[in-house]
Parts: sequence; C-alpha cells; structure tokens
Amino acid sequence: MLTRCPACETHFRVTAEQLKARAGRVRCGECQHLFNALDSLIEESMAVAAPLASEPPPTSLAITLVDMEQDVAASSEATTAEVAVPPAPILEPAPEPAEAPEAAAADSDGGDWSETFPQPLPPPRRWPWAIGSAVALAALGMQAALAFRVELAVLMPEARPALVALCEIGDCKVGLPTKVALVGIEASDLYPDSGHAGRLTLTATLKNRAPFAQQFPHLELTLTDIADKAIARKVMAPEDYLPPKTSFAEGMRPGADITLAAGVDPGEIKASGYRLYLFYP
Repeated sequence: MLTRCPACETHFRVTAEQLKARAGRVRCGECQHLFNALDSLIEESMAVAAPLASEPPPTSLAITLVDMEQDVAASSEATTAEVAVPPAPILEPAPEPAEAPEAAAADSDGGDWSETFPQPLPPPRRWPWAIGSAVALAALGMQAALAFRVELAVLMPEARPALVALCEIGDCKVGLPTKVALVGIEASDLYPDSGHAGRLTLTATLKNRAPFAQQFPHLELTLTDIADKAIARKVMAPEDYLPPKTSFAEGMRPGADITLAAGVDPGEIKASGYRLYLFYP
C-alpha cells in the first residue's frame, strides 16, 4: 500500500502492521510531518518495476512507481517506459502527540514530575488568626475582670480606678467584698424597750474577721414561741440598724467590731425567744 505525505507530497510504502500500530498515524521521514496514512492512501499502478543496471536495488527502502505516459499513436515501437521514483525514507511509528508545549518541554527534560511531586501550596495567612485570637483573649480577660472585679480591687487596690472605668462600660459597680463566712455575731440581746411600751430593743455586736473591708450585712430577726417555733420574721438592711452618719461606702473595716441597737415593734405577738442571722442578698 502507498500513502502520500500531505506536507511534502512524498510517497511511501506502508504495511498493514504499520497502520495497525498507531491507528494509521505515521511521521514523514522527509519533513517530519505527522499525518494519518489511512487518509492519504493512494492506489498502486500495475507498472512493472525493473532494477537499475548501474546500482543494486534498494533493500530496506520503499519505492513507489508513477504512472508512465506513453503516446502509442505517435510511436511505432512499443516500449514500456519505467520511471523509478527515488527511494522514500522508511516510515516510523509516530509517538503520541504532546498535549501542550509545556508537556513537551517537560518530556525533553526527562519526564513530567508534576503529578509525582506537586507544587507546594502557598503558606496560609496566619495574621488573621493571630488578630482574632488576640481579640478573643482580650474579651475573655475583660469578662474575667468584670466577674472578679471585687476580688481584684481587694488584691490590687491600685487597679480599682481602672475597674471602675471598666464597670462604667459594662454597667456594673465595684463594691466591697461580701464574704459572709468572715463576718460573725459576737453577742446579741432582745429585751423590752423601757421608753416605749410594747416595743423591743435589739442589740448586737458584729465583727469583720477578714483582712479587708467588707459590706455591712443584712440581719434577719426571727421571733419564736415557747416551743421555739417561728411566729414572726423581720429583715433589717444596714440602713435600718446603723446610725445615719455611717459611711456605707467604706464598709466594715478589717477586724472591726460594729455595735448596733435597733427598735422592734412586735405588735400583738407575744414572743418567748428569738434567733438572729446575718446574710448578704
């Protein structure tokens, strides 16, 4: 079978095995053009090919014969002219075409390593995470400062102005500690008021055992009957049992004893005893 290179018009002889090897794709030995030999097949003429006398016939090169033109009417001598076509280069199976110029360049350098060794990813941006973490830590620190503002003001008195300013933003107050376990009732008594018939007078001594100032506690007075059953209860705020000129903002000094006296009106209740407790609301 013969085929023709569409680029340089060179004829080549091909075999069925060469066509099956690459589905007809071959490369021209003259101009290196890649084409499909099946699309360029040509019919062979039935001319007789004779070897040249001056040189041995080619062994490994393929040749093609062209149709000879013969003017039978003009010439009385019947001759058979043969034209020998210069030997064509042997066709070679065409390699797989490169998909892109970059791939061809990679093959020439020894193979494409992009699949085996992928390009490293760009480093992640860490500064947004750093800023977000710093903001979260600052917010967490502010919440902790607001939650323990009283304790911080006791441990670090110099930080009290900053805590007060922070509370103005957080809508809170920096008060005094309220550790009820560190406040005790040293003594108390309930007796009739000699100056007012039907009234009672409560006296007590409170002691702040803490090494820091604390708020004045609330008092709860419970009247009981002869069976020690509660029959009346009265809650007194610091304003109810302390003198009017007391500095409530300063609170109970560390280790201080507070003596109080307050009048109680039981009404028609006849009490036989009492109980006195202190607490922080």
